[in-house]
Amino acid sequence: MTLFGIAAFFLLMIAGSPIWAAMLVSGGIILLLDIGMPVQAVVSQLFIAIDSWLLLAVPFFLLAGNLMTDMGLAGRLFRFIENLLGHLRGGLPATGVVTCAIFGALSGSSTATVVAVGSMLLPYMMRAGYDRKDALGVIAVSGTLGQMIPPSIYMILFAAIAQMDVSRLFLAGVIPGLVITVLLVLTAIALSWFGKQELRARASAGDVWHSFVAALPALAMPAIVLGGIYAGLFTPTEAAAVAVAYVLVMSAIFERRNFTLRILTRSAEAAVVTTTIIFVILGGATVFANALTFANIPQSFTLFMTSLPVSEHLTMLMILLIFIVLGTVLDPVPILYITIPIVFPVVQAIGYSPTHFAILTIACMMIAQVTPPVGMSLFALSGYFNVSIATVMRGALPYFFTLLLALGVLWWAPWLSTVFE
Repeated sequence: MTLFGIAAFFLLMIAGSPIWAAMLVSGGIILLLDIGMPVQAVVSQLFIAIDSWLLLAVPFFLLAGNLMTDMGLAGRLFRFIENLLGHLRGGLPATGVVTCAIFGALSGSSTATVVAVGSMLLPYMMRAGYDRKDALGVIAVSGTLGQMIPPSIYMILFAAIAQMDVSRLFLAGVIPGLVITVLLVLTAIALSWFGKQELRARASAGDVWHSFVAALPALAMPAIVLGGIYAGLFTPTEAAAVAVAYVLVMSAIFERRNFTLRILTRSAEAAVVTTTIIFVILGGATVFANALTFANIPQSFTLFMTSLPVSEHLTMLMILLIFIVLGTVLDPVPILYITIPIVFPVVQAIGYSPTHFAILTIACMMIAQVTPPVGMSLFALSGYFNVSIATVMRGALPYFFTLLLALGVLWWAPWLSTVFE
């Protein structure tokens, strides 16, 4: 019955079933018909999956990111970075990378980041002579930086699954996030170096200064949120609520024209929709993951992996390859909830650093977001700008290989992830 349940999962996926339904049905088959669990116990797992204080941070960070975009603070951030870098060769795509990195630290949401930054950056790049696909490509990949640079939704989910301290993961993601940002900026400059795009006039020192002052409310938010966490003033979940309150206060002061009930409602609705999608997937994934656990699949996998005559680094490389392959057919959220209960015991058994493993996992999830045919960032840009997935992917391809290179660097240099431990 376990094999039948797993087969049902793949059949439902091939048939186009929603991922949460495929996991719920296949997990239910195993738990009900193989394990003999009561129906009520199976259903209760859907609620247990989201009954977590830590997971409350997800809707709050999503709402904070939406409010930053809809009420105008994100625009202030973009104008400052554009004044700082826009005149350089490759300055506009580099502006997109840096803006995505900072905005990711404000919202933790890749979807919110690619839409917000894309709507601001695309017109500038088109007018400067960049191809549409190139502009969309750099945004699609750079938007994933929000999952490595804290606060990160995927780090919150990973911490909830592995029972780790999320503030520890947030701190571990800072240097890897900066490394990936630098590599993406260098890629943008290299791709633009021999191009014939129009160079923008250098902004005056006064313009740079005034745009910096205008962007201070947005730039200060990561310092307040993360500083409050590490100073012990509030927990990560409370920090997410503080982020919402901070954006509301700053918007009421500096963006009065956009501080309306209509915009507030629109931002809240978008956060509710995204949170609902995530939590429904969490419910189905939890049922499926628990079914695999009861069927002793994680235990068998751990025994097999630890019996292989290879080093712990090669074992980790094989796990990362599994993540990348799964990223071609699954969204990062179900990948995390299906695989982490299986592979995390292996990581512990071989003595590998859980923190380093978490950072490598997040890097793989970033790659999954821009891997066709189910890359979330590709779909977000394709739908918002009404272009094909293939167009976005062609522009994203050079930056996609940069993400793979970054994953290799992080795997080869574990101290980048563990320097603060």
